Amino acid sequence: MKTSITLAAMSALILLCLSPLSAQSKSTKLAHQTEDKNAPVVYFTRDVSAAGLMKVYNALNQKKQGKVGIKVSFGAPDEDVLNPELLTNLIKATDGTMLDSCGLSGNRWTAELNLSHARKHGFDKVGPMQMLDENGDIDMPVKNGYLLKYARTGSHFDEYDTLISVFKFRMHFLPALDGAIKNVTLCLGSRSGKCLIHSGGTDPNHYHDTKPDVLEKSFADALRAALDYKNNWAFINVIDSYEPEDSCKGTKNTGNIGIIASYDPVAIDQCSVDFVAETAETAELRAQWEETHQVKVLEYAEKLGCGKRNYRLVEIK
Repeated sequence: MKTSITLAAMSALILLCLSPLSAQSKSTKLAHQTEDKNAPVVYFTRDVSAAGLMKVYNALNQKKQGKVGIKVSFGAPDEDVLNPELLTNLIKATDGTMLDSCGLSGNRWTAELNLSHARKHGFDKVGPMQMLDENGDIDMPVKNGYLLKYARTGSHFDEYDTLISVFKFRMHFLPALDGAIKNVTLCLGSRSGKCLIHSGGTDPNHYHDTKPDVLEKSFADALRAALDYKNNWAFINVIDSYEPEDSCKGTKNTGNIGIIASYDPVAIDQCSVDFVAETAETAELRAQWEETHQVKVLEYAEKLGCGKRNYRLVEIK
C-alpha cells in the first residue's frame, strides 16, 4: 500500500514538472500559443538562473557533435547585455566556446576591442571566447531569398559543428527585433556581412539606414543562410529584467519573465514577443509596439521556411 502511494505521487510530480501552459485558462494563453501537435515546442522556465537555463536546454536534448559554439553578443561598453553567469553550467556541460563578431561602430571595430568589452562584462570569467571574423570572412549562400544572394560571417564559423544561440531578448531596445533571429543574422555577420544586411544585399562596404521592410527581408534571408550552412542549431532567449530604451508608449520594466528554448528560431522569437507584448494595455498599443520593432520579420522568415510563428509552450516547473 505504501509503495503504490509513493509511485502515484511520483507520477503526479512528473506530470507537474513538464506541463503545457495550454492547460491554463484561456486568459493566460499567449497570442500565438497553440495546442496543435505539429507546432514547434518552446520550453519555458520562470527560473532565471544558470540552473534554469540548463533545464530548458536539457529539455531539447540536442545531439552535440564536434566543436560546440555558443553564439552570444558581447555588447558595447555600456550596454545591458546577457548576464554571463547564466552560461556557466551550459559551457561546462557542452565544453562550448562563446562566439561573436565585430561591429560597425568605432568601439567594436576590431576583435580586440570586442574582446575587451566582453572582459568588462565578465564573459571571460565563465569560459573561452572567440571572435569569428578576426581572420577573414566566409559567405553562406541564400536559397530563394527576398534580397540577399549570400550572408557573410567570420571564417572561424567553419570550425563549429554544434551551435547554440543564447540571447537577452529585448523588445523595447533597438528598432530591429532584438532576439534569436538578430543574434544569428546581424550579430553573426562580420562587418561586411552587417553592411550586406543593412543594404539589402547591395553594398558590403558601407552602412545604410535601411527601410524596415528591407531590413526585415534581409534578416529573413540571412537566417535562411545560417540554418542551411549549419544544421545543428538550438536557440535560447533570456527574457529578464531591463529598462526600455525606446520611445514606445506604455512600456515598463517587466522584471524577470523567464528563459525559453526551442529548435525553431521563429517560434522562440514569436513567443518572446508574446510574453512582452501581452503587457500592452490595448491591442492598438501592442500593434504599435510590433510595428516599431519590425516584428514582421517573423512573417518573412516563416514564408522562407525558417520556422513557425505558432508554437506549443511547455513549462518546466
